[in-house]
Amino acid sequence: MNREDLRLVAFTVIEKSKPKKGKKTVKKEKKKIGLFHLWGTNVNGKGNEKFYGLIEDAETGNLLEVSFKDIRFLNEDEVEELAEAALEAEEELFIELEETTEVAAEAVLTEETAAEVAAEAATAEKPKRAPRAKKA
Repeated sequence: MNREDLRLVAFTVIEKSKPKKGKKTVKKEKKKIGLFHLWGTNVNGKGNEKFYGLIEDAETGNLLEVSFKDIRFLNEDEVEELAEAALEAEEELFIELEETTEVAAEAVLTEETAAEVAAEAATAEKPKRAPRAKKA
């Protein structure tokens, strides 16, 4: 199956994290975007069959088994909204990068100008030697 054939989905996963000060594990539900690959089933320890979807996380590329209850296929309008939001975020980053580059270029020019002025001042301040008198 080609990557272009995969459908875009929104899915929810539970991420576990251990806080620094406490001993209790914290679980957070996190909504993510991914690509749907296929359906599958697993048998848990009690012999019950669990139905899941194999989802590729769009950020990390990891394949995750996600419960069918936590998967939602996105329609074309939602996909377009996501694409537009991504383009806007990319444009903002590009503008920020340009501004940072301009500020850095100005700082370099200022440093070069200061170095030139200092060099000119140093050569202007050097006293000139008087010519040596010739011995007869």
